[in-house]
This record gives sequence, structure tokens and C-alpha cells, in this order.
Amino acid sequence: MAKPPNFKNILFDLGGVILDINLQSTLKKFYDLGFPALLMQYPFSMNTDLFFKYETGKMKVDQFRDEIRKVSGVDVSDEVFDEAWNSMLVRIPVERTELLMALAKRYALYMLSNTSDLHAPVFEKMFEEAARMKMHNLFTKIYYSHEIGYLKPDLEAWEYVINDAGIKPEETLFLDDSIQNIKASQELGFQAIHIHERTNLMELGFDL
Repeated sequence: MAKPPNFKNILFDLGGVILDINLQSTLKKFYDLGFPALLMQYPFSMNTDLFFKYETGKMKVDQFRDEIRKVSGVDVSDEVFDEAWNSMLVRIPVERTELLMALAKRYALYMLSNTSDLHAPVFEKMFEEAARMKMHNLFTKIYYSHEIGYLKPDLEAWEYVINDAGIKPEETLFLDDSIQNIKASQELGFQAIHIHERTNLMELGFDL
């Protein structure tokens, strides 16, 4: 890709961009556990108060599990629930971490991800195994929704990053697999590229 004017930073989404995910794996395990339709809508109905509270850090993991048990009527163990919840996290390919390390020599890298405190240790371990370095040592700063209290596509998520990192949207490229998130970021002036099956991270042609 051609280098845009004043392109100094890259702000990455995680799932679907760096991390391969399979939401159907978690939904199938939910189904097998006997969870009701309400819990089968994740993540397409994030207005479901339970998921929203958990992924914005307003609900701790123990309370989240207890609320799932209450809503589902299924007395699932912590271990079984965690395995189902984390099964959507598939892998981080080595070649993507190699690209990120190359990009880090030229640009300041940031991450903004809708995620939870159950997911973070799992994908951080995947990243370290693929890259042979910790994710937090490669990125200038990482922003998780459950830590900052905001979910994309709410504009407050990007505004938090802008203010905390001290970056300018017009000098920052944003990459995400959600078109809703892409459009929201563009409202704030970010340069943005929608990552999908025909435009994946490895095919963007970064000027290295």
C-alpha cells in the first residue's frame, strides 16, 4: 500500500486481524451445554447487558460465570465454562508476528480490542509462543475494552486511545475486521482499512 501523508501510527484490532478466531466454536459449545437463545446471540447482540458489562470491565469474571449459570439454568463448572468461552481463540500465525515486528521498526504500533480478562492471558500466550516475545513489548500500548471501560464501535473507545496515547487520528491507520468499527473510526478522522477474507493483513503491501 502507498504510505499516506503523516502516517506515523498503526492501531490494530486483534481478533480477525492478528488473531484467528472461530466464534462458532464457542457458540456450539454453548449450545451443547444447553444455554438458551439469549446466550447464543454473542457477539452480535452486545446490547445484551451481561456481555456488555463483562467486556467493559463492569462485571468480574466470577460474577460473569455466576450470571451465566443463573440465566442458563445450567450448573456448569468454571473450567468447563472457561474452555467454552476461550475456544473461539484459534491461533496467531508466526508470519503475522513477523510482519508486526517489521512494522514496529517503522511505525508506532497500538492495539484496541473488544475482549475480556478470560481471553487476554490465552491470546497473549499464543502471541508469545509465535513471536518469541511478549505482546506488550512489541506494541507501544495495548487497550483492552475490559480495562478501559469502552467497547468499539462506541466513539469513546477511540477517544480514550487518542487522549491516552497522545496520537492524532489523521496520522494513524486503523485496521479492523468490523465494517461498523471502520466507519466509526473514520468519523474521528482515522485512516482505516477493513480487514476481511479478500483484504487480509498479509496482503496490504506495507512499505517496509
